[in-house]
Amino acid sequence: MNTAKCLRYAMIVGFLSLVGGAFYWQIGQREILAAHPANPHVQHQRRWVKRGGILDIRGEVIADSVEEPHGFRRVYLGTTGLAPTMGYYSQRYGTAGVEKTFDRILMGQEYPGTSALGRAKHALSERTHGYNLITTVDLAFQKTVEQILGHSPGAAIVMEVKTGRILAVASTPGFMPNDIDDHWQEISTNSGSPLYNRAFAGFYPPGSTFKLVVLAAGLSSGAANLQSMFNDTGTTKVQGYKITNAGNRQWGQISLLDALVISSNVVFVELGQKVGPKSLLEMADGFGIGRQPPLVADNIRAGKLPGGNISDLQLAQMCIGQYGLITTPLQLTILAQTIANDGLMMQPMLIDAVQDGKSGVRWNNAPQPLRQVVTAQVAREMREAMVAVVDRGTGQQAALAEIKVAGKTGSAENPQGPAHAWFVGMAPSLQPEICLAVIVENSGSGGSVAAPLAREIFWAYFSGKRGAPNR
Repeated sequence: MNTAKCLRYAMIVGFLSLVGGAFYWQIGQREILAAHPANPHVQHQRRWVKRGGILDIRGEVIADSVEEPHGFRRVYLGTTGLAPTMGYYSQRYGTAGVEKTFDRILMGQEYPGTSALGRAKHALSERTHGYNLITTVDLAFQKTVEQILGHSPGAAIVMEVKTGRILAVASTPGFMPNDIDDHWQEISTNSGSPLYNRAFAGFYPPGSTFKLVVLAAGLSSGAANLQSMFNDTGTTKVQGYKITNAGNRQWGQISLLDALVISSNVVFVELGQKVGPKSLLEMADGFGIGRQPPLVADNIRAGKLPGGNISDLQLAQMCIGQYGLITTPLQLTILAQTIANDGLMMQPMLIDAVQDGKSGVRWNNAPQPLRQVVTAQVAREMREAMVAVVDRGTGQQAALAEIKVAGKTGSAENPQGPAHAWFVGMAPSLQPEICLAVIVENSGSGGSVAAPLAREIFWAYFSGKRGAPNR
């Protein structure tokens, strides 16, 4: 091959490489380039494109962008307890929460629909505004839940049973996102950790709420039914370690239903031994304990479920909510939702729809069933037992006179101080509409601290729909 021919081939190869490279970067990597912080267009967008709003399910504004001489400024009209979930948007400190997870949609950089034509139009357009997020949160109800929870460190989540929609998610103490730029140091170093989303990322032992998992495993395996009798002697020894009931009470001959009512440690250790570690761990995994919860949001933590070879003592400790079990309020809300929904777990939802604020086009997020964890019969038997817990057991302070509440209390061990108080439950018990999980850190008994808060939340929800029931 002569020199001229070689030169021609080299020029052709070089030209094709340039074309290919241009195609790769302009087409194939367009979204990466478009989102890169060093891209001047991104910097312009951050300041001069109107970021989409964040709204509650009724259209009330949680976050919006207002125009000023030097660009748009983010303004928040939500609540402090909602802020750890919704997050913040700051030119100086970046993004967090929903603002971070859905940043590209809010900035109009990502098309929220599935239409090929819509995507093509979006790619060719120069957007001056982002897309609005319509959340599942009811802001008025959210404010009430936060008032009920108060200022103590803790969290509360309320979820629609049939859809998985999160109606309220409170993490306290919270913060006001409008203060982020001017008070970052104060907020970020606060000893109460207001930026920390306790609802989604707070790690807590489940305490006696885990007895619901043991109950599900026992009923599902046939190891026992609600009428099965146990001899509660007040104490049991496992590998030389003594496990006792609260207050060292002994109950004698007692049914499994009544054992849940009084939250007998002795009986549930025996039930767990009958079930065995394999079946118990499988049931816990089915309920999502130790898994990453399937919620599209920022800072979701998976919790912890022990693995490997489980000794008899470790199994016994698990049955009363100890030994390496770590859960989050979101996970226990999902547990409650599954029991309330006849054993069918729904995907938890925080975003109900995305909307183009100019055209009015709306993309709805439909509820999605995930898996059948227990049979409908087992779930109904569990609710029957949980009703008894509230009617005459440890959860009596969660009771409403006109609406049957089902629930379970828990007091989670805390090496740093008093126990964390838990309540998980649902109402109305026969056909539950909502479920919840409430935790108050370092406060003691779930029955005396968390259960009354749950009652107030249930009352607030149903009073808005049916008139206030007697409390």
